[in-house]
Amino acid sequence: MTLLTELKGQDLGETRVTIEAGPVRVFAEAVTDTGTSYRQPGATVPPTFPFVFPFWGSTGQGGAVGLPIDRLRGPGRMILHGEQAFTYHRDPRVGDTLVGRQTVLDVYEKPGDRADMHFYVTRTSWADASSGDPVVDVDFTLIVRITK
Repeated sequence: MTLLTELKGQDLGETRVTIEAGPVRVFAEAVTDTGTSYRQPGATVPPTFPFVFPFWGSTGQGGAVGLPIDRLRGPGRMILHGEQAFTYHRDPRVGDTLVGRQTVLDVYEKPGDRADMHFYVTRTSWADASSGDPVVDVDFTLIVRITK
């Protein structure tokens, strides 16, 4: 499999989400955060919840915009979740409608004896849909492990 270097710098599009109370509560429970603050009207979201914005709360797009997963799959390949990082400009809250623009920041590989690894680093910058003010940036690294 060839490293998809042409993706570096590519704009992967925009997603609009509305943060709903139910998914915030379920996510908090899944990460064993039993605090009652996530159950209040206008609650802030758990710290890593912005990673799932495109999956819970997309308005009409049916999920995440992003990398061409169909081109990354195949025999001898394993797709792995690498690291993620969050830069907060303000706390996202239940009821917020946000617009996220995703860009590929970097594409690189690390060769190995038994497998090579391809890294695809993206950033989704989420902004308030009404004001355009930045809310949170989510950096994510997807790894494709390719068995030799």
